[in-house]
Amino acid sequence: MVCRKIALSEEQIRQFNQDGFLIIEHLLDEQIVAQLRARFEPLFAGEFDTGIYPDEWHWREGLSLPDVTRHMGNAWKSDRTIARLALSAEIGRLSATLAGWAGARLGQDTIWWKTPAAKEIALHQDSTYISFLDPPEMMSCWVALDDTSRDAGTIEYVRGSHKWPLVEKPGDFHAPERGYRATMEQAAAAVGVTTPEIVQVEAPAGSCVFHHGNIWHGSGRNTRMDKVRRSIGIHTLSAETKFRPTGAGYIYGRYQRVGDLTMDESFFPILWTRNGYRSPFLTPAED
Repeated sequence: MVCRKIALSEEQIRQFNQDGFLIIEHLLDEQIVAQLRARFEPLFAGEFDTGIYPDEWHWREGLSLPDVTRHMGNAWKSDRTIARLALSAEIGRLSATLAGWAGARLGQDTIWWKTPAAKEIALHQDSTYISFLDPPEMMSCWVALDDTSRDAGTIEYVRGSHKWPLVEKPGDFHAPERGYRATMEQAAAAVGVTTPEIVQVEAPAGSCVFHHGNIWHGSGRNTRMDKVRRSIGIHTLSAETKFRPTGAGYIYGRYQRVGDLTMDESFFPILWTRNGYRSPFLTPAED
């Protein structure tokens, strides 16, 4: 079992709708957390146990700057341990429940590794990157694989900012020169918010944060020389999502069939639905 099963309370759902994110501590047990952590070094060394490369691979030994945040996209295709988490029926169920969907499919995963002194990731809104989908809605589950702290570059959210309009992509994503909160602060000013409420998540390893696709979030520099911050984001879509006719993104678009707007379950598997359906190649929904 990857995740413990929980029943979301009406208060938790209300809090999510109000804040745009919900922290659930100890959703993963210690054994799976340890197994996931153990896969980071082999993955970034190019050891893919399925033989398939991830769709994004930022940071390579001897080629990249040592102080950037390491990042990989769609590692579930490359690594069976990562896939166990990314394809979790329980994460799909919780995501769909909070989003109000009848079912959830996987859009992509992202894995993050902040080594000592690793730089910032710009605050951004996930939904700005999926305008080519219908509906352009996303839910994310951010999984902490290490105990998080403010001084080690934990994820941070701007409470209530999922109610602001979507803006253009923030420009520099990794280590932005003008400040990792700059685009968010401009968006706040545009809606009359002079002091955005920033929540820096401090939670034990195995905790998860479910967040709305429109909420502003990112992370600061890891100022600790004795601590790393590893995490995985599971980004889900409504099970009913389709492509729009034109303009698919550089990752999602490579999996769009010519003349067909449906999302192929081989690449965007359905994790959970209210009627019990789950993509046939996945394990039964026991987790």
